[in-house]
Amino acid sequence: MYVKTIITDAILMKLAVFFSALLLSVSSVATANDLDQLMQGIRADIQAQRLGNPPGNNALEKIQAYRAQAPFDFRIVPLVYEWGEAYVALAEKALADGDVARAQTFLDRVWPVAALTPGLEALQARVDVEAAKAPVVAKAPSGPTAEERARQQRAAAEAAKERARLDAERQQRLAEARKQAEEEQRQTEAQRRRQQEEERLRRIAQQEAEAQRQAEAARVAQQASQQAPKAVVAPVSASNVVTASSATASTIVVDWDEVRETSEPIASYPISFVKLNNRDRGLTDDMINICRAIIDEDASVVIHTPDANDYRWLTVRLTLCLRRLDDSFRLRHSHQASNSGEAFLTLHPARSVSLLRQIDN
Repeated sequence: MYVKTIITDAILMKLAVFFSALLLSVSSVATANDLDQLMQGIRADIQAQRLGNPPGNNALEKIQAYRAQAPFDFRIVPLVYEWGEAYVALAEKALADGDVARAQTFLDRVWPVAALTPGLEALQARVDVEAAKAPVVAKAPSGPTAEERARQQRAAAEAAKERARLDAERQQRLAEARKQAEEEQRQTEAQRRRQQEEERLRRIAQQEAEAQRQAEAARVAQQASQQAPKAVVAPVSASNVVTASSATASTIVVDWDEVRETSEPIASYPISFVKLNNRDRGLTDDMINICRAIIDEDASVVIHTPDANDYRWLTVRLTLCLRRLDDSFRLRHSHQASNSGEAFLTLHPARSVSLLRQIDN
């Protein structure tokens, strides 16, 4: 019987050790859910005035449990101060009722836990004044010791330092996220502008091609209309003799050197040869004032360039420029070679017939 009792006690001891270790391991792991439940319980206890009582179901025990599980989680700090303020309010009421000892009891509960509670020191000073007025009796010193106050201040300083570190990390993460968002927005905007520029250049190229096609068609039509009434036969010379065996009655030969504007120019405008030579499309914008003068005067234009290719390209730019101001205006133009190597435009009075017909007449 004695041996059986020893074996039973040994088994019970092992079971007790096992369950104690199990409970210790479970209690040492503070999950976020446990902490949230503790915070909810603390709030409920403060609202119900269960500040330090009853045992096992009060805000103070839950605050201590929270601090034990998460000593560096400072979300509990506002609740600790709220708990301290509740006790300060009770002490204020007790002091107003003349119960200085009860007021001091409430304050003594706050000092070890939340020495930095707003209003605590001021109320303690008032309680000390009222206590001094009472008959001198032997009593334990009120309030926390200097060592306890120092400990509370060190804890508050560490908490403030930790809050500052966490806030700095949060600000850094926000700055990095803001910088990344700005970079993504900048890239998106740059891509949008590239697409707009590509579309603008495509449309300009399409307009230029269409304008050049129309200008060429107009030139061909004008040439045909000028040649239709009467053929201009070149003077007979050794270089252009047409024999009966090699020429027919429909042969037309034009001496373009005789096709010249004979009227005096109304105005003359220089053209940037650098932009002309580089085929700079910005030249269209530069000629806006010239185009406005052409429309106002209903003038014909002589384009002076060293090269016929420059003349044709400049005609297209001039046509586009005029269309911006008046899409119904018909440009009357001719070309004269520039012996000086410079490019310029001269405006002349409006003519009712073409230069070829003027020569024919």
